Amino acid sequence: MAIKINLFILLALLMFSCNKENKKSPDVNIKELKMLAQEEVIAGFDIHRELSVNPLMDIPFSTYVKENEGQYSILYIPKTRDIRDKYQDFDKKNSIQLSTEPDGTEYYSEESLKKINQIIREEMKIQDFCIIGRYVPYYCLQKDATSVKPEYSVSIPYEMQIYKLISNEWELIESAKILDISGVGKYETLSTYNDFLNIKY
Repeated sequence: MAIKINLFILLALLMFSCNKENKKSPDVNIKELKMLAQEEVIAGFDIHRELSVNPLMDIPFSTYVKENEGQYSILYIPKTRDIRDKYQDFDKKNSIQLSTEPDGTEYYSEESLKKINQIIREEMKIQDFCIIGRYVPYYCLQKDATSVKPEYSVSIPYEMQIYKLISNEWELIESAKILDISGVGKYETLSTYNDFLNIKY
């Protein structure tokens, strides 16, 4: 499945929506809203998902949605400057081209996504990274009712839980409520995670 990336998605990265009412599915009944239990969230993290490079932080990552659970993201935070630098200008260094639709939307083709994942997996040494997991509950997501494929966006404001993988166990390190675009920006900045992990380049 090709991942489409328009400029707003690049800015907010994990597909945040702002008042696209004609595309939203009906609102979930507020009385039915329930955050998954922590063990259920942890069970949803999958470090074997296809990897790409986060264009805002220049790090390996994956993001995916599980129906009736929410959106999961895995961030690979480089422990050293040398490892971080490997992923800057990743597309250019590896001759990866974005495709463009007639409306100007840029996206990676399936072929490009497979190439990106293969390059990252072949070169990656897991000990060079700290691994962060992020979870946004299903009731903070909006399904694009006009799309034939299941496509979701995260609606501001939203909740997010942040975990760190320590000795093969996921440990909750922060629960956050993102109220506006500045909050989105905070959690799409590498320095935020370096501060969490006490990494200094």
